[in-house]
Amino acid sequence: MNHKDFSNVQVMRMPKENDGIQFKNFKKIIQEKYNKKFNDYWDFHRWTIENLAEFWAELWDFVGVICSKRFDQVIDLTVSMEETPEWFKGARLNFAENLLKYRDNKVAIISAGEDRETEYITFAQMYEEARLYAAAFRKFGLKKGDIVACYMSNRKEPMFAMQATASIGAIWTGALPLLGPKAVLNRLQIVNPKVLITVDRFQYNKEEIEMLPKIKEIVKNLPSLEKVIIVPSKNESKLKDISGINR
Repeated sequence: MNHKDFSNVQVMRMPKENDGIQFKNFKKIIQEKYNKKFNDYWDFHRWTIENLAEFWAELWDFVGVICSKRFDQVIDLTVSMEETPEWFKGARLNFAENLLKYRDNKVAIISAGEDRETEYITFAQMYEEARLYAAAFRKFGLKKGDIVACYMSNRKEPMFAMQATASIGAIWTGALPLLGPKAVLNRLQIVNPKVLITVDRFQYNKEEIEMLPKIKEIVKNLPSLEKVIIVPSKNESKLKDISGINR
């Protein structure tokens, strides 16, 4: 497949002209500010491509990006996309602050798994959990620029921990839980994380994956770690012996 030729790509969704109140509101702002009249969706789409910097500047304001410093330049159009131009040059913001700006009772996360019940977590609950994780991380001595590594299956806890990490200005990284200790060490020894968050076990495609033996080997060979957090996957997991895992 030619990645620059999109003429034969399967259509996943075809927008309709009467779809989306937010889209209509945004389009109205563009029409009034730039004295344009868009006959249909594709007319508007063409304008966004031909006016790239203006489009993204307006979208930044429309979605309400929280920042401590606004960007000096959206993008340098003299630099080709293949050369990866810098976007929103000069802007200063916190990723977590933007993720956590909503604190109502609307659903933020639907957490599900093979061996656990589906949970619905609201924006208010997500904010509170992230706040508690951030408080714990600060108590551990985590600060801006430190590394937190995640070695865990898809769960709600990594979401909260990632938001907490970003809120402090620390750096989040990770490795897939199906990887073995050697592969994980090859990755994490490059960045020397200060904190590791993981889980005792998980179920994948009906197979039971035990994590504690792998964690023990990783921790033993990763001296940069100052704290290891093991999330219990079930209530009975709290009874497991983790005395052989340092820190």
